[in-house]
Amino acid sequence: MECAPMGPSDPCYPLSSVLARLAVVGTLALSAPSIAWAAEDSDDDDAIADTAITVSAPRLEGVPQERATGADTTVTAEEIEDQQIRRLDDALTLVPGLSLNGQRSVGQPQAISIRGLGPRNTRVFIDGIEVSDTSRANAQYLTDDLTMSDVERIEVLRGARPGRFGADNGGGVITITTKRATGPLSGHVDAEYGGYNTSRLSGAIGGQQGPIDLRLSASGTYSDGFSDFNKNRGGREEDPYNAFTIGGRLGLQATDDLRFDLVGRYLQERFEWDYATGDVDGADRQTKRFVRASATLETLDDTLIHTLGISDTLSTRDFDGAGRGNDSYDGGKTRLDYVASWAVMEGVSVEVGGDATNERIDVYAPSGGNALAPRNDEELWKGGGFISLGVTPLQGLDLSASLRADTHESYGSEATYRLGAAYTIEPTGTTLRGSYATAWQTPSLYERYDPCYGNTDLEPESSRSWDIGLDQRLWDERVLGHVTYFESSTQDQLAWRGGPADRPGCYGGGYVNVDEAFAQGVEVGLTARPHPDVDVGLSYTWQNAIDNQTEKRLDNIPVNQGTASVTWRFVREGTANVGLRYRDRTTGFNGKSDAFWTADVRLAYDILETVTLHGRVENLFDADYEEVAAYGTPGRALYAGLTVRF
Repeated sequence: MECAPMGPSDPCYPLSSVLARLAVVGTLALSAPSIAWAAEDSDDDDAIADTAITVSAPRLEGVPQERATGADTTVTAEEIEDQQIRRLDDALTLVPGLSLNGQRSVGQPQAISIRGLGPRNTRVFIDGIEVSDTSRANAQYLTDDLTMSDVERIEVLRGARPGRFGADNGGGVITITTKRATGPLSGHVDAEYGGYNTSRLSGAIGGQQGPIDLRLSASGTYSDGFSDFNKNRGGREEDPYNAFTIGGRLGLQATDDLRFDLVGRYLQERFEWDYATGDVDGADRQTKRFVRASATLETLDDTLIHTLGISDTLSTRDFDGAGRGNDSYDGGKTRLDYVASWAVMEGVSVEVGGDATNERIDVYAPSGGNALAPRNDEELWKGGGFISLGVTPLQGLDLSASLRADTHESYGSEATYRLGAAYTIEPTGTTLRGSYATAWQTPSLYERYDPCYGNTDLEPESSRSWDIGLDQRLWDERVLGHVTYFESSTQDQLAWRGGPADRPGCYGGGYVNVDEAFAQGVEVGLTARPHPDVDVGLSYTWQNAIDNQTEKRLDNIPVNQGTASVTWRFVREGTANVGLRYRDRTTGFNGKSDAFWTADVRLAYDILETVTLHGRVENLFDADYEEVAAYGTPGRALYAGLTVRF
């Protein structure tokens, strides 16, 4: 039986039954003596090292007490290598509470949603650069332009973080750190060939000499691809993809206390695409450029750290074919930010800072016969300041509070905040945590000024959310499991609604404010080391996200989803990995897509100390599925490659 959810007590997916099932699963999982979980401070050889996926990220930036009160997940370089992850979206599927939506053909990006709040409420930072694209719907960051061999660490902070990350991240924040050169000159070259005539070549070189460190990387991908329009619906033509990326990091340790950093990336890609109704001759050419310069000064015996940075981004998209004429969408952003982090005394931390951002779009869309379409050239300024306080008044108790004030040239000012608490019972290895936060999301330039779908009457959306969770360490800190329950309510949520065409050359529909949206869910995670050479990871999410006005489930948010992964180091030189993914059915603009399972197998073997042979089979059982209704997905595909290190 199918029915539309009516609210938190929707009889189709009653929370009580979900929690009951989770209780059984959690009890069995946490009591299994063979399961082990990462522990940061454990000296036991059987404990999982920090490189595995962990719930609580290392205390790297910000107020430690704030991080202790949040539901955070880290994916590291070792996990990326063991699972031969080539796309950012494949890494993000390992994270509970995070959903992906988009076409799956080679080169097609996917949009990120955390806790059911949609792409516009997720902020992504790469090396401190806020990389959302102002010229896209939802001002979203899409997962298509990152070379995974460059990634050192991915941190997913679930829930609003209105301090240093801004007011507009009601769902959460993703911070990605790329690798920095350390030690003498070294590097690698990686070559791979596989399904759909796909070739990948990447490499990096870097080193440290005195106070200077430098790392350069480059990668290229070519694929014949497969039909973006599902072959089972009549898709026949291939939709090829090619891309080239270069990146670099330069650092100068000017003195013991002063450091300068410069980081940049450039991407150029071209891919073909189809409509949801059939094959078309459509193509998209894109370029993206990201750059950031920063200075870090340590004072007061390294207890007060100042960071001043400026970043600039530019993305260009040019369409041709399929009636798109010479449509072009360009978006840019310049951001100046300052943060001071002060360890006042033991158990007390303060962070203050501010940022100012200039956003720009340049849109020209004469498609559909609208040759007289005007060129929309718009920009805006916005900024804010914040203070975050963390206190540990007694052993095991962490308290945090953040307050942020923002101003927007079109929408005035607004204040947001977050409160968090966590208590750890050391004898039992139990941590109880919870938080309450607010967020403020202003419409993007695209949503306001796109010539076909823009709406200048849009209002900002505001949200409030809370979560409560439990982390449990067992068996000499070789086991850790976590469960988190969350809720959020959003007023005036921004959404796209279909409708009759009312502008020349346009298909109809546009952006509107929804009265209220509600989301709730449960996140579960486990990681295990039943043997020193075996790692097991599990994640599961149940979420119920609805539009309270229409009483319908929000588009593209699955009710159930989960992943499982087993990594086996069968000899010192060899690693094998098996991964499973499940996603429940979803409904979107094009219709319904059914639930599906996929399985992948990966193998790697060091044939020499500096040479690794690797291969994998994606979609091992050749599952026939759709991520988005009407669009194609890859069948079974074999890939093999070689990595040489020097």
